[in-house]
Amino acid sequence: MNKKETTNFTETPILDVLNDYISKNPVRMHVPFHGGMSNNNLFPNEIYKLDISEVSGYDAGGENNPLFKSEKITADFFGVLHSFYLTGGASAGLLASLIALNKIGKRVIVARNVHKSVINGLVLSGLEPVWLDIEFDEKWGIFSKADPESLIKIIKNYNDLAGCVIVSPTYEGIISDVSYISEVCHTYDIPLIVDEAHGAHLSLLKDNELNSAINLGADIVIQSWHKSLGSLTQSGVLHLVSDKYFSYNDLKRSLDLVCSTSPSFLLLLSLELTRKYFAENSNSFNDLLMLAQSFKKGLMPIKNISLLKNEDPFKVYVKHYNYSGIDSGIKLFEKYSVEIESANEIGFLMQIGQGFTRESAEKVLLAVNDMVAEKPPVISDSKAGTVLVNPNNISMKENPREAFLRGFRNKDSLKYECDVVAPCPPGYAVNIPGNNKC
Repeated sequence: MNKKETTNFTETPILDVLNDYISKNPVRMHVPFHGGMSNNNLFPNEIYKLDISEVSGYDAGGENNPLFKSEKITADFFGVLHSFYLTGGASAGLLASLIALNKIGKRVIVARNVHKSVINGLVLSGLEPVWLDIEFDEKWGIFSKADPESLIKIIKNYNDLAGCVIVSPTYEGIISDVSYISEVCHTYDIPLIVDEAHGAHLSLLKDNELNSAINLGADIVIQSWHKSLGSLTQSGVLHLVSDKYFSYNDLKRSLDLVCSTSPSFLLLLSLELTRKYFAENSNSFNDLLMLAQSFKKGLMPIKNISLLKNEDPFKVYVKHYNYSGIDSGIKLFEKYSVEIESANEIGFLMQIGQGFTRESAEKVLLAVNDMVAEKPPVISDSKAGTVLVNPNNISMKENPREAFLRGFRNKDSLKYECDVVAPCPPGYAVNIPGNNKC
């Protein structure tokens, strides 16, 4: 029998330790300073009582540690070797993954649309990036899919590559052919790291056309569960899928460099309970998926807007022909109390989450219908027709780590960038340390 058949995915080792501790009503002669007592009228004492540090029961060593046990249950649930809980968001997992690549070499293929935390990881790790250009869709002002053929060309030009880092799905819901990309990487004995921050839900969807990078050949997959699964903000998971290139200890020691020694028990508990929820409600995404599909169909006939044809059913990217995405977002919030995920000059992005209901869908559809029916101004501040600058242009003059460090001393005299500039969202870098100044 495999672990999927024998593991009880509803077990909660972290919660069990917390409940045991609270049941004893101990005198708290330890940090945190609040001692289980709220200091405001917003958060109840119950939350503070759960916000503890390393206490009796939690300090067990090795495989008896409740955090380790909980992570192993989650790993079995997703079918991976180990699932590291992250209380510093997916960013911590990406940083650690870049550091761990030093085990293999000093040069890494990096997709141009990676999150700024990957660029930060280059600075911390000292790795030398080889940039994989990603097609930039000027019509929508967003990055598209990673091209396996472009990846092959890069690999054939280098013989010292430590790994490859890509993003799938993208912030706007574009999904690359991870299966083919992993096949390419492994053909040349290169590990594949996938930033799946926005795709933790993919392996839980009952959709034969969508799947997680976990099941498509990636070696490490980093997910932001608060973005795409429902845990509390700043919680994520790093999945070690294969041990061909990395061991548990490789990633554990790398995570220790970038993670807090006082992880939030509220965030750890949130991750554990999120896994428990989906273990108990395996079909919970079905209704949401159908509602999302219905919502998108309801938007399609509306005049003066277009919908991006993406793969992620929970990302809805809309272009309004009379107003910029920014103007549209402002109107939707101020007039209709609809808060979108983000906007740029071209379009606006809406994310469908667990709180989305039929009533929510009807409200948004009515709001968009009403907004587009407004007569556009004769002279508009809208930039709906503008094209964003293609951010693929890179001309590296220095290693990112060296460039960043030199920025402390003589930044103005240098001919290359020293800082990471990456507006969030979506978080891809406009300036990269070491890149030639424009």
